[in-house]
Amino acid sequence: MRIIDAIGLGILQGLTEFLPVSSSGHLAVGQKLLGYKATELILFDVIVHLGTLAAILWVYRSSLLQYVNGSRKVLLGGGEGSFKDRFWSETSMREVTWIVLATIPTGIIGVAFRKPLTAMFDSLNAIACFFAVTGVLLWVTRWALGGKKDIASLSWYHPIILGIAQGVAILPGISRSGTTIAVALLLGMRRDESARVSFLMAIPAIAGATLLELRKLEGIPQDWLAIMIGGFAAVVSGYLALVFLIRLVKQGQLSWFSIYLWLLAGGILLNLHVLH
Repeated sequence: MRIIDAIGLGILQGLTEFLPVSSSGHLAVGQKLLGYKATELILFDVIVHLGTLAAILWVYRSSLLQYVNGSRKVLLGGGEGSFKDRFWSETSMREVTWIVLATIPTGIIGVAFRKPLTAMFDSLNAIACFFAVTGVLLWVTRWALGGKKDIASLSWYHPIILGIAQGVAILPGISRSGTTIAVALLLGMRRDESARVSFLMAIPAIAGATLLELRKLEGIPQDWLAIMIGGFAAVVSGYLALVFLIRLVKQGQLSWFSIYLWLLAGGILLNLHVLH
């Protein structure tokens, strides 16, 4: 793998993992344009996904620290009431519970359908159609003004709905961040909390998907230096994209990306038509 390609694909992964335009779809298109097959870049995909995971951990480090402190307080702090009462009175523990609950349907979908859907990553027609679908979903957020709910005040079925929405994003061209943020807004969550729940849910999802990909790895490629440079590019671009998207969500401007996705989908389909 050429270093310039690794940098370009790393930046592409970092930007599109957080911007609501589908990283899997863009990475599949980018790899095809550069002449790579998905099976040739397993380690690269793992490293750049770990790069974007690092960006999430850094941006939401305060929330993660609260979870650690909340766990310590509930387990070791003692206090009045039963363990259950202490647990549910701690806001951070309710958040952790809902994120874990959301991860269950995501994991089931990922394990059950990832292999059957792998062929779609080689179909530009399918990717273009899913880009268009994501565009429609983002456009709907123009009327989803957001409500007053935060993560801790969700009902038990809300995380399940969000987990299913995240699982659907296994399809190339369906944005994980765009889908989960849009669904959270439609469920009445505050704009800032919609973004926060989306990216906190992404932590176990990305980690789990990375472990599944590692199982396919056979040896360490000789171009490991290019791969690590690509991973660093994903960290930097991912951090910048994440901060930018959080600001857009708070301003209610998520639908901006709809036009881009529709133009991209149309361009891919038109190009395929001309080539044939």
